[in-house]
Amino acid sequence: MIRLELDTTKRDQLKPLHRLLWKWNRAHNLFSRKLCPEELEIRLLECLAFEPFLPPHARVADLGSGAGLPGLPLAVVRPDLQMTLIEPRAKRCTWLRYAAQQLSLSIHVTEGHWNPQWTQYDRIVSRAVFPPATFTSEVGKLASVSLQMTGPTPDVDSERTFYGVWLEDELKGSILAGRHAEVPRSSLHGQHHSDR
Repeated sequence: MIRLELDTTKRDQLKPLHRLLWKWNRAHNLFSRKLCPEELEIRLLECLAFEPFLPPHARVADLGSGAGLPGLPLAVVRPDLQMTLIEPRAKRCTWLRYAAQQLSLSIHVTEGHWNPQWTQYDRIVSRAVFPPATFTSEVGKLASVSLQMTGPTPDVDSERTFYGVWLEDELKGSILAGRHAEVPRSSLHGQHHSDR
């Protein structure tokens, strides 16, 4: 495992999104109502673990965006990205477009399913949409530049690198990165571990 520390200096940038999510969730059930405001803040911060993997001005697709995680937080802190949120549910797409308008985010929302033949993106990101074992085949042609956030101890295949996502000395989850989506060495905090 390679340790990747979350950047907590961007909490303030995420506050408007946090407030909007919290307000809309009361009526539209975007995420579990058992989640407290502090836990939602951590969920948003976790999404920033993708950021070091994304080159400037990259064309990024968020697969199965749902409530907008990780696409919306990434668009907030990285306005240079050309972000497309792909989501099959019409009601969630309505939310995503509304959030983009309210937060003045330049993103594109596509209602529908991912096509494994698509190649018009530089990076693919996804949060717990596909099981790790099937993610590569589901993503298809862009698997080598794909990034998947999943639980702290996923099954890791030889084609992807396992990055542990840490927040204040607690392992929150992991990123599985395709072989051509390696994080720049200067962005790593901490050190290599030999857990795998």
